[in-house]
Formats: sequence, C-alpha cells, structure tokens
Amino acid sequence: MTLFSLSGLAILITSLVLVFILLIYGKTRLHKVWTLFNLVLFIWGFGIFLLGNATDDLLVQRIWRLIHIGGLSISVFFYHTVCRFCELNRKKILLFAYFQLLFFQFLNITGVLFSHTQVIYGIYFPRIHGLLYPVGFAIWLIFVFLGHFELFLYLRGIKGIKRIQGLYFFSGSLLGFLGGSSSLLPVFGISIVYPFGNFAIPFYTIITTYAILKYRLMDIRVFISRAVAFVLCYPIFLGIPFVIAYNTRPYLFFMMGIHWWLVPSIILVVIASVAPFIYNKIKQGMDEALLAEQKRYQKLLKQAAGGMVTEHDLARLSKLVVYIVKRTVKLSFAAIFLDDKKEGVYRLKAIRDSGHDLYRNVSFLYEYPFIEYIRNHKSPVLFEELPQRMRDSLTIPAQISLIVPIFTDDYLIGFVFLGEKLNRQAYSEDDISVFKILSNQTALAIENCLFMEESKKTQERIFAAEKLASIGGMADGVAHQIKNRLNQFSIASGELKYEVEALSDKHAGYIGKNPDFKKSLGYLITIAESLIKNVKRTDAIIKGILQFARVEEKETFFSHFSLKECIDLSTELLKIKHSINKIPLKVQLDSPDTIYGVKSQMTEAIYNLLDNAFEATQEKKDKLSQDGKTGYSPL
Repeated sequence: MTLFSLSGLAILITSLVLVFILLIYGKTRLHKVWTLFNLVLFIWGFGIFLLGNATDDLLVQRIWRLIHIGGLSISVFFYHTVCRFCELNRKKILLFAYFQLLFFQFLNITGVLFSHTQVIYGIYFPRIHGLLYPVGFAIWLIFVFLGHFELFLYLRGIKGIKRIQGLYFFSGSLLGFLGGSSSLLPVFGISIVYPFGNFAIPFYTIITTYAILKYRLMDIRVFISRAVAFVLCYPIFLGIPFVIAYNTRPYLFFMMGIHWWLVPSIILVVIASVAPFIYNKIKQGMDEALLAEQKRYQKLLKQAAGGMVTEHDLARLSKLVVYIVKRTVKLSFAAIFLDDKKEGVYRLKAIRDSGHDLYRNVSFLYEYPFIEYIRNHKSPVLFEELPQRMRDSLTIPAQISLIVPIFTDDYLIGFVFLGEKLNRQAYSEDDISVFKILSNQTALAIENCLFMEESKKTQERIFAAEKLASIGGMADGVAHQIKNRLNQFSIASGELKYEVEALSDKHAGYIGKNPDFKKSLGYLITIAESLIKNVKRTDAIIKGILQFARVEEKETFFSHFSLKECIDLSTELLKIKHSINKIPLKVQLDSPDTIYGVKSQMTEAIYNLLDNAFEATQEKKDKLSQDGKTGYSPL
C-alpha cells in the first residue's frame, strides 16, 4: 500500500465518522449540507484508497471516475456550506453551481472527461485531452476561491463566538484545500513532493465540524498549537521506530536473526512512554505563552470574588462588580440586574459601558423568556446559545456576549450581562468556570448586603418605637401640667362670667340707663365664654395627641384591633388640624370590624387618606361658584 492510498484511508475513515456524528447531532440545514460534503469526501477518499492496489488500466479508469464523483462535488458543497454558515442569499450562483456539477458528472461517467491514464510517481493519473478537464478544474477552483472570499468578508463584519467559528472554518478549509487540490497537480505536469498534501484533509474536516457543531470553542491559537504539539509528539516520534526498522532491517537481521524486531519494538515502547510527557511539556509551554493574559485576569477575578463579601452596601457592591469585571477582563461593557420584588422586575443596578445611555432604563419582567431560561439552566450561557426567539427579544443598545446568573439556592437574585472582549477573543471554558465562582461569591455578598439593610431598617424601627415611647411618656407629664393650667383658666373664666352675670342682675335698672356700661359687661361675658370654649377645645386636642402617642407607644407590633377605632381617632385628629366640628365622612363597616395588623401604621395611613381627601374636596369647593358651593357635598 502506497502513501497515496494511506492518505485515502485516512480521509475515508475521518469523513465516515464525521458523517455519523453529524447525523446524530446535526439539526440545522447547515449541518445537513456539511454532512453531504463529508459524504462526497468519503467517496473521494474511498476511491484513492482503492487506487493503491489497482494496476489494470480499465479498472483504474473506473476508480478515477468514482474519485471524480466525489471530487467534483467537493467545491460545490463547500460553497453551499459557506452560504449557509454566513446566511447568504446566493440562489442564482448555487443554481449554476449544481447545474455545472451535473454537466461535468455526466462527462465523467460517460468517459468524455478523460479516457486514458498515465503513471506518475508510481501512481495512475488521468491523461487529459482537450479543454474539458482544465475548464472543469478551473470552475472547481473558482468555487473554492469564492467560498473563501465570502467567508473572509463575513469575518470582517461580525463579532463574538460566530467570528471564532468562522476563523476555525476559514483556517481549516484553507489548510485542507491547499493540501487536497495538490493531488491533481501531477495531471497537469506539475512536479511536487507527493502525496503528503492529502493528509491535511482529515484535519480540515475535523476542525470545521468542531466549529460548526460546538459553540464554546477553544481559542483557535491554542487549538492549532495543541494540534502541532500532538503531530510533533505522536505521529513523528512514533514513526521513528518504523523508519529505523525499515532502514536497518538487513543489519539487525544479520546480528539477531529472526529476533531483529525486538530492537524497533523496544524503541517504540520507550518513545511511547516518553511521548505523553513531552506532549504535556510542549502544550504547557504553548498555553503559558498564548494564554498569559487570560490566566492573569482569571487570577484577579478569583481574588476579587473573595473580597466582595466585605462590602455591605448593595449599591457600592453592584458598581464594584461591573467595574472589576469590565476592567479586569477588558470588555466593551458590563451590567448587573437585581431583583426588585416590589415591582416584580429585574432592574439595572449598575453598569460600566461605552456610552450606551439608553441601556440605563432597561428592566426585565419575571415572565421574560430568557429569565425562565437561565432559571432552569443556572449556569453562565453564551448569547449565541440562547434560542433564536430569546435573542430576538433582547433588543438592547449593547451587544451581549455572555449572561452570568446569580443564584442563592434556587432563587435567582439577578444576573450580569457581559459584552465582547476588546481583543475580540471568545469566552473559553476556563472563563466560564471563573465566572461561576464570581457569581457564587457575588450571591453571598448580595445576601450580606440585604441582611445588613434589613437589620438597619429593623434598628431604625426599634429606635423610632423607643423614641415614640419616650415621647408618649413625656407627653403624659406635659399634658398633666397643661391641664392644671387649663383648669385654672376654666375656673377663672367661669367665675368671671358668673360675677358679671350676677352684677347685671343686681343692678339691672342702673345698667339699663347706661348703654355703654351695659355694652362693656356684655363684652366681658363674651370673653369669658370664649375662654371657656377654647379651654375645652385645647383639652380635646391634648387628648387626641395623647391617644395617638399611646397607639404608637403600645401598639407597634401586629395584633387584632378595631378598624373603627382607627377611623374615629383619625377623624378627631383631622377636626383638630382643620379647626372644624364635623367631617363629611360616611363610615360603613362590616360587623365585626376587627382586623390584624399594626394599629399605629393603620391609623397613620387612614389619617393621611382622609386628610388628602378633605383637602381635595375643599380645593374643589373653592373653585365652585357661589350657587355651587351652597349645594355642594363630597358624599
């Protein structure tokens, strides 16, 4: 078996395996077209494999017709795959591509494309006559070039994971076609070292299939460096014993007889044992050189994650998270959204961006599709991994690349939107693992902040209750002193009124003859009555204030109480505030009117409602005409 046949064997095995993988995991039209590409590649490789053992001219011609069935189709299916991958509408070009494919396949099967063979480098090749074969090969090259050109233009205008996939596709296909197309150059009399170019094709198909099927791709530089390290360590190193055996077999047989094979076998065992260590060393060195920046920011993120729990202010913590992530990883933007239970939304808490001001007003309802998605998955998710309908629904100014949810148990506290890296590299599996750690630490820090805020509010309520209690106790003492003075005013006013009335009765005749004196006595009686009235009103005000203070003092916790008592107390306070004797209020309650709550808060709420309503009705009444005011009633 020749190296040419071995290259065909490598192609047919690789392409057949990929066909089965694509049939199992492929779901889109892109996957289906790429499956057909690998199928025709399998036909190409199978024909090359058969060619290694063929010597009859007629059999060789039939094998080359089989090879051309696959080979002619390769460029067309490649271009069709590029159109699907880049989402290009090239119906007319594709129609022409398949039409010319059918035309040249007809020429191939009928023997018009070529009819004789020739031996070059010990391998049978078609002998061309006329222009049909060169024209067909030229069209084949045109579609290969056009596919790479379309892919190149597409890569210039996209970002994120799709661009990384495209880079894999472009670099792999360039490698494969440069190697594979060289297999036909001897037909045109071009002498090359042959047939090593065919061995590039399996690498091409594997790289491209990996890119098409997988979202979370390894950095392409790392992928290529590891592939190079693998080729250096395994195929080359393990090939050394076979080279030694081939070149030294006569000498070894002369020295050791039938046991000559022991020497290359021992060398093979030694190299096979050492090769993994050499591979790991080479891989480690390449990774350190290529991923130095990535390892640096991953280390910084882990350190930052551990220090977040010391921050107890939620607003500062949110700003700290997006600042650290954006600056450390060097992103286009970072934003954190946290749960707002009052509104039932996840609201933007902090953002570090590149001028996306419109983004600051964005919030997401609990029912938002992608909220349900990350609740179920609980792990960081690439934007491209979201279903299409969810991606379309996220109409925001900034381009999201990664969504990192923040969970505590099964509760989604919030999530972080991360933009594209400024160096346009993709998020790796290591990145996502680090962001998981950061997410867990952020969740703990947020819980600490919420606990501290709740503790602060509780302390404020306790302080307020204690303050009100002290005010209530002080109010009792002050009220007692005021009431003592009011009693004196009340007694003095009553005595004054009684004395004036007695004087008027006793000297009625004299007073009747002196109008001015009578007027003065009447004025004194009016003053006395006014004093008595205001003393009573002041006493009522003090009672209302004391009742409210005692409610705050004694009933600041949940309990059962009468709603009517709250309404009555609020009504009395309202009368005092607006200096009126009656409130236009109709109370209709179910019996019993007992409710469960905090009595002081309920009283305050009812008082505010009644106060606002009364002021609104008075404002409306003032705007009415005189006739309208007469018959106006808010009830």
